[in-house]
Amino acid sequence: MNATNVKICTDKPTVNKIIEAAVPLFATRGLAAVSVKELADAAGVNIALISYYFGGKDNLYAFILEQELTVLGDAIEKISKEEISPLMKIRDFADVVIDIYKERPYLDRLFFVEIFNPTKYFDSFVKTAVYRLHYFLRDCIQAAIACGEFRADIEPEFAAISFMKILNLSFTTQQFCRELLPNRENIAEQYMLQALEIYLHGVTMPVSNKETGGKSK
Repeated sequence: MNATNVKICTDKPTVNKIIEAAVPLFATRGLAAVSVKELADAAGVNIALISYYFGGKDNLYAFILEQELTVLGDAIEKISKEEISPLMKIRDFADVVIDIYKERPYLDRLFFVEIFNPTKYFDSFVKTAVYRLHYFLRDCIQAAIACGEFRADIEPEFAAISFMKILNLSFTTQQFCRELLPNRENIAEQYMLQALEIYLHGVTMPVSNKETGGKSK
């Protein structure tokens, strides 16, 4: 459901031009620092069309924030229903996140702009999305512990927070990645996959322990 009271039709080319121009502006500068004129100039449209199609700058921002975060929510819902092991759900979600950030490179910046300079939309969009992600990961970790995939001494709440940080930092530090890591294509994706393996190595049950019911020989 659209959070604004304005029905927005994304089938119109002008609407999509405005959205495409607005995303990087909002993601790099935040809602307050971007003027309606700047939005219109970046999109190459008449300034009046921002109000005509979106009901104003705030509604445009809310629409973009909701659309970007809904993608993560849809991924969580889909993976939650899959008949696979908890560990595979975590792996699948990490793969989906990589694909999402390829398609939506400003998602993490929009998220952190709201974290450090929260707007009136923080509670309804960002906080809700973070809680949903946390509970999804926590539940996967709890299930993985219960079935012997993860170590029994892992605290699900803490482990979920750690994994959330890995998911975010692999993309928010891309500029540093280019300077500090080997010069390769898709370096953020490679880092993400490596970080995932390091994380899982720390929380998964060693094979020898699985075979002995979690007891050392």
